[in-house]
Amino acid sequence: YVRVIKDERFESYNLKRIVGNSAAMQEIFKSIGRVVNNDVTVLITGESGTGKELIARALHYNSDRKSEPFVAVNCSALADTLLENELFGHDAQAFTGAQTSRPGKFEAAGEGTIFLDEIGDMPLATQSKVLRILQEKEFVRLGGNRVIQLKARIITATNKNLGDKIKDGSFRQDLF
Repeated sequence: YVRVIKDERFESYNLKRIVGNSAAMQEIFKSIGRVVNNDVTVLITGESGTGKELIARALHYNSDRKSEPFVAVNCSALADTLLENELFGHDAQAFTGAQTSRPGKFEAAGEGTIFLDEIGDMPLATQSKVLRILQEKEFVRLGGNRVIQLKARIITATNKNLGDKIKDGSFRQDLF
């Protein structure tokens, strides 16, 4: 049963199933081909409803990481503190009510892919922590002190103009 679901996912996100003959789509296909098996962080931009997550999943399911997890996080759907907990996880006693340790999405992605959707809405404090992950390939759970190595590939997406957000001070230039 699990094997059937995996096979269906691989087929669903096969690059041949993404249609488009325009020059812009041809450039997107070329870009996907250039980065699909390179261990680079990817930023996908475009208006809402243009298929950014479809492209992210296509990158994952056509890569060498396809048998590993694809973990999607909508950065605009969670409050600041909840987003950090969701991404990094926490150790027991990190905050009131944290009885046990819980891995975050970066850890849950394992050697697969973590997709940070709507990164343009991510709070500045969280942006600085994500920048550190990109630079050092490591992180620490909230309330913890054990360094955890990042093994997952990071793919991000936004419908925001990050250049404008940098100018107004709501997005970090160095993260961009």
